[in-house]
Amino acid sequence: MIRATARVLKNIIEMEVGPVIWTCRPVVSQTSPLARKIASLFSATYETERSNEPGQVHSTVSYSPKKDEILIQVGEQKWRTVSSLFGPMTVDYSGTHYEIFEKLTGKFAILNGRNVVATGELGFRSCIVREFPTDLEGFLANLALGYLIRTLVWEMFR
Repeated sequence: MIRATARVLKNIIEMEVGPVIWTCRPVVSQTSPLARKIASLFSATYETERSNEPGQVHSTVSYSPKKDEILIQVGEQKWRTVSSLFGPMTVDYSGTHYEIFEKLTGKFAILNGRNVVATGELGFRSCIVREFPTDLEGFLANLALGYLIRTLVWEMFR
């Protein structure tokens, strides 16, 4: 199971990915301390650090509200979701096409064709992904982070 929780007062997102804890911090390019704090409150780009690799950035996940797009970058590899007006969000990972179907209740399913690969649920500043193949764990953890960033951005602009 993957569990992502936004710690708004700490300005981080904590994730449990199996036995490993990921800490996700907003990326800010401002120089003054006050400008950094203010900009990080509205950041839509986060860097992840895993507890088993301290001090090393594992991935960068960002959300673009204009395109409703999540961008995941791990090293030199990049994956980008594609949104459609009335259809599901889609993403291609490792040569496989996945569709993400969402309900208004916050529940979602990730499908490969007609096969359900994973299920999940968005809550108040949290995201949980369940029942997935272990080879997709890292990718789905980053995708869960993207969904949580997306929710936080929507919350800011309500």
